[in-house]
Formats: sequence, structure tokens, C-alpha cells
Amino acid sequence: GLLPSEGSDFVTASEMSPLFGRTLARPLAQALAESGCHEVMEFGAGSGALAAQLLTAFDELGVGPLRYRIVELSAELRERQRERLARWAGRVDWLDTLPEQIEAVVIGNEVLDAMPVQLIAFDGQAWRERGVVSRGAGFAFEDRD
Repeated sequence: GLLPSEGSDFVTASEMSPLFGRTLARPLAQALAESGCHEVMEFGAGSGALAAQLLTAFDELGVGPLRYRIVELSAELRERQRERLARWAGRVDWLDTLPEQIEAVVIGNEVLDAMPVQLIAFDGQAWRERGVVSRGAGFAFEDRD
């Protein structure tokens, strides 16, 4: 979405350079060809920078026909994406819920690492939440009851 100079606390690779999307396009094109799939689904497309880079590269590589679907919960980001991706309006659509069945090459740049998660571990008898604790001059994992 935003660059640090615009108030963001992080920036994605696709916001820094179009090389990220162009580099990612080749293995995605290969995955599409090998799977026989004609759809890419991106989770949390932010500003749409990666989508624009991929669609540009797919056009240059002759990948098609292709649908590009974006799962985006934010109405504000959907609008930004629509503006940025207007050139591909006939090939891009937006979802605000997951479809029951997905037949697509799925991407999610900087999405999964932003999700809150809990680490759990099985100790042979029960599942326990595993956390990080300060120990001496460093950190260690510790299971919690």
C-alpha cells in the first residue's frame, strides 16, 4: 500500500521495484501452464502494484487467457486496485469472501506473515501454546499450560 514516506511502517518488494513482479511472473506462468489453470488468485493485493506487474509480464510472456482474482476485504484498497488495474478491467475481478472451491494459482505477498498466529506443540500428552520468553541475554521457546 503506502511507502514509509507516506506513513506506512513497512513496504513490499513490489512497491520498491517492478523487478519483483517480473521475476515472479515466470514461475507463475510455468505453474499455470503445468496445472492447466487459467486463474491467479491474490490475497490482500494492497495497492495493486504486484498485480499490475504480473499482468504486464503475463501479457509480454503471452500467458492467456487468464483471470486475475483479488480477495480483498478493504473497500478503500479495492478502489485503489481498480484504478491501478483499469487497463485489465475485463480480466480482473474482486472477491470479499472466499469461494467454496479454488482452482487457481494462489499468491499472497506479505499476507501470511502479517496474520496473528499461535504456535502450538504436542508434548506427548496434551497440546500446549508455545511462546517466546526472555532467558538470560537471549530468548527461548517455552510451553504454556
